[in-house]
Amino acid sequence: MTTNKQIPSVLKLIRSNIIKYGNPLALNPRQNSSWVKDLDLPTKGEILFYTGGEYQLLPYLEPLLKTMTYIDPAGRAFSLLMQARKLVNIFGVAPEKIFAGMLAKDKERYNAINYKAAYILKKLGYDLCYDAQGEIYSGALLYELGFWQDLKSYAVRVAQAIRKTQAKTVVCLSPHAAEMFKHVYPQFEEFPELEVKTFVELVWEKRDKLSPIPTDSPVVIHDSCRLARDLGISKEIRDILDSVGVSYIEPIRNKEWTTCCGGPGKMLFPEISKIIAERRVNELTDTGASKALLACPYCLSSLEGGLKQDKPMVMEDLVEFIYRGVN
Repeated sequence: MTTNKQIPSVLKLIRSNIIKYGNPLALNPRQNSSWVKDLDLPTKGEILFYTGGEYQLLPYLEPLLKTMTYIDPAGRAFSLLMQARKLVNIFGVAPEKIFAGMLAKDKERYNAINYKAAYILKKLGYDLCYDAQGEIYSGALLYELGFWQDLKSYAVRVAQAIRKTQAKTVVCLSPHAAEMFKHVYPQFEEFPELEVKTFVELVWEKRDKLSPIPTDSPVVIHDSCRLARDLGISKEIRDILDSVGVSYIEPIRNKEWTTCCGGPGKMLFPEISKIIAERRVNELTDTGASKALLACPYCLSSLEGGLKQDKPMVMEDLVEFIYRGVN
C-alpha cells in the first residue's frame, strides 16, 4: 500500500484538491462550466452531459506538472509554494492553480470542445441536462493512482451529484470518466444504477443524421487506450467517419492494439512519457496523413506534446472534427 512518504509532491496536491474541492486543481464551478454559454441546458433530466472538468483541467495541469516534477521538494521554491498553499483554507485560492493559470495555453480551445460536444448532441436530438454548479470530477486519478480508500469516500459525493440531476443515463465526454461510471463505481454499494454512454456512442447511434465533412486528404485515427481496450469502442469511430464521407488510414497499431499516448505516466515519469508520445506520433505520421483524430482529452494533450517540427501533424479531437458538419 502506498504511504504518504512515498507520494510525490504533485500527487499530494492533486489528491488533496480532489478530496477537498472535487477537482484536481480546485477549479470552481464558474471556471469549470464557463463553456456552457448559450446552450440553456436544464440542471435536471434523463440524459446527463458529464464533462468531469477533464478538458477544462488540461491547460492548467500541463504547466503545473512540468514545474512540480522538476522542482526540488527540499528547496526554497517548493517550501514557499507549500506555505502559500495554506491560503487555500483561508481564502479558498490554490496557488498552484494561479501559477498554472498564468502559464496555461489553449484554455479557450479545450473549453470549446465541451461546448461543441453538447451542441452536436443537441443537434442530433438528444435532450441533455447539465449541473453547472454541482458537477464534480469523476475521481479517475484517485483510482488510477491507487488511492482506493479515498475513492470509496469520494464515490459517495459523486453519487450524490448524479442523483441530484435525476439522470438515468450519463454521457461521458472523457473515456476516463466513462470507465469510472461503467466499471469502477458499480463496485460500490448504493451507487446509482446508470446507463453509461460515451460521446462517441451517442453520435454513432445517430450518425445517419450527420452531414458530409469535406476533407482534402485521409485522416489517421489514434485510438485511446481507455476507449478501445477498456470500453471496447473503436469500430464506432470508423462508422462515423464512413457516414460523413471521410477517408481514414490505420496506423500500424490500432483499435484494441493501439499504442499508448504516454499520458498516464506523465505525472511521475515525464521524460518517459514524452518518449512514448513521440513514438506514437511517429507511428501516426508514418502513415502519410497530415491530421490525426483522437477522442480523449489526455491523448490530445500528450500527443501534441510529442510533436516535432520535422514531422508536422495536426492533432484534432473528434468533437472538433464532427462539429464542422453540424455547425
